[in-house]
Amino acid sequence: MKTEDLLSVTVEEYLESIYNMTMEGEVVIGARLAQKFGVSAPTVTETLKRLTRDGFVEMNSKRHVTLTESGNKVAEAVLRRHRLTERFLVDMLGMQWHQVHEEACRLEHFISGAVEARVIAALDSPTTCPHGNPIPGSVPDARNYLKDQHAVRLSSIPAGEQATILCISEVVEDEEALISYMHDKGLMPGIQLSVLAQRQQDGTASAQDQVSLRVAGDEVLISSFAATKIWVTR
Repeated sequence: MKTEDLLSVTVEEYLESIYNMTMEGEVVIGARLAQKFGVSAPTVTETLKRLTRDGFVEMNSKRHVTLTESGNKVAEAVLRRHRLTERFLVDMLGMQWHQVHEEACRLEHFISGAVEARVIAALDSPTTCPHGNPIPGSVPDARNYLKDQHAVRLSSIPAGEQATILCISEVVEDEEALISYMHDKGLMPGIQLSVLAQRQQDGTASAQDQVSLRVAGDEVLISSFAATKIWVTR
């Protein structure tokens, strides 16, 4: 693979991540991107400089990063290819919903417009990926999808209330691990649940704390961290 191709993949992945963080209401800063990609702060700084120079992002006086319209357009194109690929792998090739994220990550950078159009037609214009996230172009204003759906994090639902899983966050260091964890717990988009207890000791989502759920008559325990990464509707 040529150097310029590698740079293109890096640019797309940064814009994709900035888009997802923004959609989920997070303030995007260099440290958060370094954590996401597992790289050093200087590496992120240099990449953001290039993205700013090329007109894809802007940074304010607090170093908060936002996409320009050009950056947003690229991000949505990448996300559309990624989520359509996931849908294709599940709906057409019969792969399991928790097994397709990494495959889509590898393919999303190389799908042509012609192939994309054929996939959309073959799948009858799907609106979400298997993990419940919106497919830009098929959903009006995908940037505001969570707001439009009145979605909240499962971690914010008090004990005694019911909710339905809308989607699984992609703002996490290891999406595949999170999705596999959700699969093992029997949790996926469309599943209805009741919150039995939010067991957070100090208001933070640590690995030691758990949330107790009632799903299809069974009690399911998940980490409080995982609960922050599940978007639900009441």
